[in-house]
Amino acid sequence: MLKTPVFRRSIRTASGWAKSKTEPMKYSTYAFYLDRIGTDLGSEEKWTSYCFRHGHANAQVTGCPQNAYQNSREGFNTHDAFLERDPSADGPTRAFTHVSIKCNPEVPKQIPKAELAKLPPDPEVARLAKQVEAMARRMRQDYGFIKAAPETVREEYQQLRKDLRSTEKAFRDDMTKVYQEECRRRLHHEELQRRLSEMTVDPELDERAKLEPSVQHQLEERTKLQAVLSDFRQDLDTKATTDRKIRAVELMVLLASRREVRRPTPSTSNSLSQGSIRPGFPDITPAVPNVKVEEVPLVLGETQCIYCVGEEKLPYSRRIRSFGRKSHMWDHVENLHLRYERKVGPFTCPHPR
Repeated sequence: MLKTPVFRRSIRTASGWAKSKTEPMKYSTYAFYLDRIGTDLGSEEKWTSYCFRHGHANAQVTGCPQNAYQNSREGFNTHDAFLERDPSADGPTRAFTHVSIKCNPEVPKQIPKAELAKLPPDPEVARLAKQVEAMARRMRQDYGFIKAAPETVREEYQQLRKDLRSTEKAFRDDMTKVYQEECRRRLHHEELQRRLSEMTVDPELDERAKLEPSVQHQLEERTKLQAVLSDFRQDLDTKATTDRKIRAVELMVLLASRREVRRPTPSTSNSLSQGSIRPGFPDITPAVPNVKVEEVPLVLGETQCIYCVGEEKLPYSRRIRSFGRKSHMWDHVENLHLRYERKVGPFTCPHPR
């Protein structure tokens, strides 16, 4: 177990993608995910592997109670706990453990498209865009279609387009860093102006004014499980706490019983994704949807899949969905269902009624 790496790479197996038991994750992949986590959390500095020695998680969750730590000696001071010494009792040390990271979740993750459109175009991006457009026009004049061009010409054209996308991304990332820095300065200056003008700020009103971030899940069981796991009330009695744990286990079982169907064609995937995402904020209610057999129609439409209707592990919206065309429905049945049917023997109707 001591030689087993903590962060392992994903490998392809017969049943799909799985974590390898022996092959470690590449450092470039590890650094990429760390950088993306820091960007999503609004951190000013780039996250590296050195950040874990400074306790980034403790700096992010500044209001974490003492009883949440497994090591009772650690508290909020991870540096003293790492050195196996008693935590320092002086005020500055305890204070700086909370402000060791410049982080602001209000800073946008990317520069808005409207602000990016106001900036003058990058000269390198403009030059590559003209080259791509000129080469595409020349290929259409010489060969009629881009796909009809020789392989060497098409490879040169694809490489030119790849260089254009890389240059555009580099320019967008540079402008995002500048925009985030200006946002941090603006928020800092506004806070200083409020302090200098002696404006009284009610923390409760300030929190109400900020819009809480909403997370929309495609599975309703995941949304309800999130509501239960995010309930941090401490004033519950023993019975209510036990009921909440039972409720969480039941929702975990329901969530684990759901199965994702692989979408065969882009048109079908678009229709499925539009039908599965609910508009607006998720409706978090304690009731569990119990789909009865009577709710499934006995007579199906021409574009409904009889196999999906009989699949009880799928959500109700997926079971009774209708495809855009009859041909799309037949492609779905042939690619996903008929390939598992027995060629000999009686045929069993999968309809639940």
